[in-house]
Amino acid sequence: MALQTHELPNGVQLVYKHVPGNKITSVQLWMKTGSVNETAKNNGISHFLEHMVFKGTEKFAPDEIDTLVEAKGGQMNAATSKDYTFYYITIPTFNVETAFNVISQMVFEATFPKEEIKKEKPVVIQEIMRKYDSPTYDMWTYLSETLYKNTPYSREVIGSVKNIKSFDRQTLLKYYNSFYHPANMTLVVVGDLSEDRAKELAMQYFNKTKNAKPVSKNFGIPGKMNKDITKVFEKDITQSYTALVYRAPSLMSGEKYALEVLTEILSGGEYSLLNEKLKNIENPLVNMVFGGYMGQKYGGSFTFFYTKHPSTDGDPLSKIKEIIDNLQKEKISENDLKKAKNRLKAETVFQREKASNEANDIGMAHTLEIPDYYKNYVENIDAVELSDIKDIADKIFSDNYILVKTVPIKQQ
Repeated sequence: MALQTHELPNGVQLVYKHVPGNKITSVQLWMKTGSVNETAKNNGISHFLEHMVFKGTEKFAPDEIDTLVEAKGGQMNAATSKDYTFYYITIPTFNVETAFNVISQMVFEATFPKEEIKKEKPVVIQEIMRKYDSPTYDMWTYLSETLYKNTPYSREVIGSVKNIKSFDRQTLLKYYNSFYHPANMTLVVVGDLSEDRAKELAMQYFNKTKNAKPVSKNFGIPGKMNKDITKVFEKDITQSYTALVYRAPSLMSGEKYALEVLTEILSGGEYSLLNEKLKNIENPLVNMVFGGYMGQKYGGSFTFFYTKHPSTDGDPLSKIKEIIDNLQKEKISENDLKKAKNRLKAETVFQREKASNEANDIGMAHTLEIPDYYKNYVENIDAVELSDIKDIADKIFSDNYILVKTVPIKQQ
């Protein structure tokens, strides 16, 4: 069944899809805010606020929300990215009103009790500290800072320990009232619920207003890099990690479909091109390898990443550059292209059989204002031709790159 869209009087966008026979309904609220709307001073507030809206609302006491949803047979979670934040509850349709009620309370009526803020700070700080333990933490941080210099994308979603410690109730409320605004909200409902009932519940629970005016921000991605950049980190580790990164178009570009097919050709499964050339050989050059596109609203990147033991002979980087050269010369077979497209299309169809997955695809596409990314995804993947792969490979791999390595101490 086709999507139905409705705008509530307060500006909330309702996007509905009826899935008859599926007695489960997924209710998701997507917000056009994430770390993209933060400053250096309040970086991490979107993610911290996501934690805090579970910790008390006008109707629900701290920790009551999880208990209520679980008692009604539902599952709930939330996530914060650089471009958006979303909350979801997947629940038996006969209890679906609980999902509307709970999410509405979280996004309109959170109370931010001071004691709960104090209790949640160590939880998020511990989450930050765990990231520091990763052997690749420094390299990924450096890549973001270099690729998206002087933009919000250069900062981590989770923020810093210093910032988390500084957040108080007033700071949280200011951000909440500015960005958790009806004009920034998309309510997605997918499941065995009638359209009339979905509209009725949306009006009942989400047609609320806020006194604050909505705030949105846009920014420009830095221009082309004028030179290749190489950076090496040393750590007490036993294998090396290497990332070769190029700038790529954003998700707003129509070129994203060719980039996703290219990703599938390179890394789609055990017998992908990168595995066949670097790993599934008599003397493997790598322990693991991946090459793929990451698109965001305001920019994108294409990353080759591999791990290898220092004693391994051979140069994976040279082999990757040889593969890039072949892509630019259109040395990919029609059969490889067809298989990659078929895998992507099949994966999408199977994934969308689950209401929560389909709602997720709808929510992201509508929040980023690229509804076609959901509606015609399969058709657009199918339309990708070999010439498109060559053109996008020429476009991104002819530019300068960032090469970052994390190696065992004294092993450069």
